[in-house]
Amino acid sequence: MNNRSSIGVWVAMLVCAALIIGAMAWLTRSVMAAEAERSLAESRADLEERIRLSLWRMDTVAAALTIEENQRVISPEPTVLENPLIRLRFRIGADGNATPVGDPDVEALKELTPILASTQQFGSEFQMLCQAVHAGNDFWGANQDLAKNAKNPEGPRQSYGYQQELNVKERAVRGQVFNNAVSKAGLAQQVAVPEATAALEASTGAFQPAWVGGEPFLLRQVRSAGLLMSIEGVWIDVEAFRRTLLKEVEEDLLPHATLEPFVSENDRGAAMALASFPWRLVPGETAVANPSLRGPVQASLTVGWLAVVVALLAGFALVRGVMRLSERRASFVSAVTHELRTPLTTFRLYSDMLESGAVTDETKRSGYFRTLRREADRLSHLVENVLAFSRIERRSAKRELVELEAGPLLDGMRERFEERLAGAGMKLAIDCEPGTRLVGDATAIEHVLFNLIDNAAKYAAGSDPARIDLSAKQAGDQIELAVADHGPGIPARERNGVFRAFHKSAQAAAESQPGVGLGLALSRRLARGMHGELECRGGSDGAIFVLALPAAQEA
Repeated sequence: MNNRSSIGVWVAMLVCAALIIGAMAWLTRSVMAAEAERSLAESRADLEERIRLSLWRMDTVAAALTIEENQRVISPEPTVLENPLIRLRFRIGADGNATPVGDPDVEALKELTPILASTQQFGSEFQMLCQAVHAGNDFWGANQDLAKNAKNPEGPRQSYGYQQELNVKERAVRGQVFNNAVSKAGLAQQVAVPEATAALEASTGAFQPAWVGGEPFLLRQVRSAGLLMSIEGVWIDVEAFRRTLLKEVEEDLLPHATLEPFVSENDRGAAMALASFPWRLVPGETAVANPSLRGPVQASLTVGWLAVVVALLAGFALVRGVMRLSERRASFVSAVTHELRTPLTTFRLYSDMLESGAVTDETKRSGYFRTLRREADRLSHLVENVLAFSRIERRSAKRELVELEAGPLLDGMRERFEERLAGAGMKLAIDCEPGTRLVGDATAIEHVLFNLIDNAAKYAAGSDPARIDLSAKQAGDQIELAVADHGPGIPARERNGVFRAFHKSAQAAAESQPGVGLGLALSRRLARGMHGELECRGGSDGAIFVLALPAAQEA
């Protein structure tokens, strides 16, 4: 594969990787945004639920106070203010004079006077309180209208609109419940009053909540013969009342909540208003996304990112492997072409010369025949290596491992090895420890050793001494068959590279000794197929290749 094709493949891979990473980044951002919104919606729904429960609790306490006062018959006789939330019970007649009812609180009565005086825009105190009672009636009427007009919430539960509609509906339900309770209490008081004051033929309405001069009151009308005779009121301690209501929710629902006066139904916080008293709840907190809810989504996205990264790395590795394999195959084809061209040219030239009778000298003819035989052996060895490597690649090579004695095994190979070395002007020296036995396949061992001898004959030719040393000795539980030459050797940084298949290019094959770079790769695979190993070691001079095979077990 040429450089231009390689660059094109890598550019395409990078573009695909960028698209995949971009899509994952967009997906991650979208999922995280959706998860944050869902978490925020869940938090908002939880806060709204706590607000509704808090309003129910505070409405219950506030309504209980109103119902209790409605059931009380205010008597002119001195009584003790046993309720700490009540500062003063009083009555204002048509003349505008305020008089305490029950046990008089002089200080509270003094404080009540400027409160009434601060509202002179309504006219007299009596008229002002009539307005306050009217406002109270409007307050209960607003609750009744709210209950009639309340609708079922629509949309997703977590949506803001759903929660607001549900708050309004809940307030309407609370208002209806407390209206009924207050109405029953007022009716019971109306029955009790005529019995206590039959001579007056008076009727008393139900207490209504109202704000007067910034203070909370319960006010009601007292009528006689259909005419308004007086206003009865209950002055509530605003701070004590607020603390009592907030105490109901601050421990487990809304620890930072506060209460503020509720002025109008048009107020933006109408959904937070109590149904029993014109007060509005301020939660003191806002809905925030819960980071812990993102854990599973983040874990899934992390796994997804890891999978994408692993897939991209695997893709790059696969493409790199395919490209390297393509390059190695191209190099192999080029090298084989070069290796075949030289002997074929020799065959053709020598055969033409012999056929034409141009060579009449018997000595020259014998030399020509030896050259043809040597080239034929080289081609045969090349074809044998290629076929053996192909069988190993297809996993069709089967080896029968048996116990062998090293001495006789090497002696049987001596003639072939010496014949190959003789062509390079070299000799063979065999050194084998007596009784050395190993486990392996004789054919595969001979193939490996011949490849090593052939390489030594190519690269160590002309060495001094011109000798190849073949030795066999035991090293632990292995038998090491070593082939050592006295040539230039192999640099340490290149010792692993020589075992790579097809590592020679056509140029390298032309500039170096003949070969396609397949013999050592094949030899190492044959060695590993016999549960052994083939490695290159450095020596004082030359190269040493060691074939390590399992030693035979002693009987």
